[in-house]
This record gives sequence, C-alpha cells and structure tokens, in this order.
Amino acid sequence: MDAIFLQTLEALHEAKQYHEIINIIEALPEDAQDAESTGLLARAYCNVGQYEHALALLFSARQPDDFLWNFRVGFAYYFSHQPFEALPYFKQAFLYNPCSEIADYIARCRAAGFANKSRSCIRATKFNAYHNPSYTGASGKDQASSDFEEPPQALPILKDPPAPEEVPPIQYLPEDAAAVEAHIKQQFGPIGTMLPFPSGRAMDIELCICLPTQERNYYTVSTFGMGALPMLLPEKQRPQIPARLELIMTLPPDWEFDLGDERCLWPLRWLLITAYLPFDENTWLSYGHTLSADTAPFDDSTKQSSMIVVDLQDQPKSAAQCTLPNGETVRFLQVLSLYPEELAYKMRYGTAALLRQMSNTGHVICPYRLNTCTPDLLFPRTNPSPFVC
Repeated sequence: MDAIFLQTLEALHEAKQYHEIINIIEALPEDAQDAESTGLLARAYCNVGQYEHALALLFSARQPDDFLWNFRVGFAYYFSHQPFEALPYFKQAFLYNPCSEIADYIARCRAAGFANKSRSCIRATKFNAYHNPSYTGASGKDQASSDFEEPPQALPILKDPPAPEEVPPIQYLPEDAAAVEAHIKQQFGPIGTMLPFPSGRAMDIELCICLPTQERNYYTVSTFGMGALPMLLPEKQRPQIPARLELIMTLPPDWEFDLGDERCLWPLRWLLITAYLPFDENTWLSYGHTLSADTAPFDDSTKQSSMIVVDLQDQPKSAAQCTLPNGETVRFLQVLSLYPEELAYKMRYGTAALLRQMSNTGHVICPYRLNTCTPDLLFPRTNPSPFVC
C-alpha cells in the first residue's frame, strides 16, 4: 500500500475519523485491497463497535500470523463479550510483543474462567448513590469500546497457537510498587506485615496491615496490587472515575489476625472479594457500590452481610490518591460493612444519606456495632407516654 495513503489513514485514525477510514478503504477497487488494508478496515470497524463485521474481515483475508492480526482478532472477540475465544489470540500476540497491555488482556480473559468467580458468592448491586462526587486524576490507558447486547455470530477460529512458557503475573512495575508502598506508609501508618493470599488468578492481591498509631487508634488494612491492572470502565465514566484503585478497611486496635479463625478472617476475606470483583466480572467499582452475601451474615459472630465502597473516612485529602512516576493516579477508597437494614436504607435514600445516619458509629469495622437503621433509630418517638412501652 502506498506510504502516503497509509499516512493519510493513520492521520484519520489519530483524529478518530473512523467512518471516514471505512468509506475510503471500501471505495478502493477490489484489486487494490490487500491484507494490510483489510486489517486497517477491521480496526476501524472495531473502533465504531462493529466487532462482528471486523471479525468477518479479519478471517476473510489471508491470515498473517503476526502481532497485529492476532491482537485485532483478540480485541474484537474480547469486546464482543467472548473472552475465551479472545484468549488464544492475545496469547499469540504476547509471543510477538510481550508488553503489559497484552498481559492485561490475557489476565482479564483468564479471570472469566475461574471456578471461584465472585458471582457464586456475592451479589454486586452497584447501585449509584444519588450523591456521587466527581473524581479527579489520570486513569489507566485502556482502549475504548461500546457494549453490545448481542454477541456476534459464531465465526471460524484458528487453531489455538502455542502458548508462551510463562505469562508474567500482573503486578506493579518496581517503581510504581515503591510509590504505592510509600504512600500507604505515609498516609496510613507503618506497615506491620504484608499478608499474601495466593488465589490462582493471573494477579495476586496482598494486604498491608498498618499498625495503630497515636493519631489513629485502629488498624488500617490496605490492598496492594489491585491497582496494577486498570478496571474496565464504561466509556462515559472514564473522564471522572479512576481506572486504578486500591481499597482500605479499618479494624479495632485489639483485632486478632488469626487466619485460622473465621471470626477474625471474614473482614479480610471480604476486602479481597471486593478487590477481585472488577477483574472476576469484567466490571468496575466506585463510590456507592455495594456487595452483599447471598442469604446469610458474613459469619456467626456478626449480623452484618454487605459491604459498601465509600470515600476515605478520617483521612487527609492527600491520602485519597497516589500519583505514580508516569503520572497516572491510583485512587484509594474505603470499605465499610453494613447490616441488611442499612443496605436497604442506602438503596432507598442513597449513600450520602446512609453515611449521615452512620456518622456516630465511626468507620472501624466491628462485628457487634450499633445497627443505625433499625426502626427505633430511624423513627424515634417524640414525647413518649410513660405508660406506653
């Protein structure tokens, strides 16, 4: 293909003039169309959300076993909600170009197939509160796409290409890990220990246990590694919600970290379930989202059964975000546990109203704390009669 013609198409691509690219390439005479022009046409159809047509084009042309062709096929399958079909092509693309972006896609495709997906043990309501504050800061560089309700028709699939010997785990780059660790120490206190919880996933999230201090008489438990992979945000949310996220939870100063005792383990377990949810379900988390146990409390030691994601409580504004060396932002949010009545109140009146109702209970998770949304607290009697109980 002529070099000047290619430069014209690339200029249109940078300007996001995808329909113009489609019109130009489809107007070419048949003998002027080749595998390269077909690949560029398929890329343009992907960028306007027509993944089925893009796949048909990619499989209709001569199939060059190179990085671009495998990546474009994987991309089209992935964003048409077919992660298992996308996986072998991303793996083959990784062989040609072992970069972190391809490793991210591989991790997301693999997460869709785990038997221990969080969908089996939680229900994510993800109800947006009436008051959802705007977010600032850079987000992860993720490719935009539109969601379609119906997947494309079945198309021929190439033989599964040979997989690399080992795909690197999804984790922070060393300089990013150092920045996040320094932020946690500076904002939440000295790290007493790092608790690993191997999960069999393509990424393992650890927990940093920050010791109580004179200013903060409670443990602060922070995830470490969740922000190494950007969440898959809806396009309309990308300008205001960060794609990289870490979560914290606060526990009483006398909490025992006995990992063999479920009474001590359930808050940590649910912090991890919340952290893995975006990658298990190809979704996202932000302020006001809630996660609930299916039918029972978290443990026999409590009647609480839900988690809610909120802004940091009792922390300076500087604690809410960590800037990585490349300028990207990792946002820190907090997880609180709720009683069923509190979840119902939040679903009806919004997160801000619930936090006002809970303002006297504090943010430290306690299995037996006051339930702030029982009828007697929501509707207290005024001037009660001494003869009526």
